[in-house]
Amino acid sequence: MTTDERPPAERLLAAAEELFGQRSYSRTTVAGICARAGMATGSFYAYFGSKAEIFAAVVRAINADLRMAMRAALEKADDGQRTRERECFRVYFEMMSKRPWMDRIVRESEFVAPGLFREYYEHLARGYARGVRAAQIAGEVDARYDPEVIAYAYTGIGNFVGMRWADWTAGGHVPEDVLDDVLELLARGLAPPAARPG
Repeated sequence: MTTDERPPAERLLAAAEELFGQRSYSRTTVAGICARAGMATGSFYAYFGSKAEIFAAVVRAINADLRMAMRAALEKADDGQRTRERECFRVYFEMMSKRPWMDRIVRESEFVAPGLFREYYEHLARGYARGVRAAQIAGEVDARYDPEVIAYAYTGIGNFVGMRWADWTAGGHVPEDVLDDVLELLARGLAPPAARPG
């Protein structure tokens, strides 16, 4: 049926992610997932118990892929907080460019499985908060701020900037100058630069 050599569970997950993202949860069927994966419908139940179960697996896989990609980017980044922030945002925006439906799936999970939606963002924010706390200890970020507040602010900024440029724009790519603006905003806030003397 297919020349795809990935294990069947991986093929089903990939097919489900694309269909949930393109069609929505309600308009995706188990039969459609199996057809996209090049498998017989009966084979589905050897790997997943229901459409709801594979949907949860898709949301968790997106989260795991994103956190793994960010960890890999951080290992290559130098020790500066700005560089680490740039690399994490870049990885997220690149992933959105390749999988523009991923945020649509996560947003839909708020209504399909609210606990799963919360789990997704709590996992992301927990990792961000740890990084912020480490930067505060190193003196790179103002220690007066709660790391969790910063983590959720990062999450919201990344989510909406990615949605605007990587999902809504044809060709889906967050331009470098947009990333520069995000990082500048994080670095100094919205206050205008001090007036230059003379």
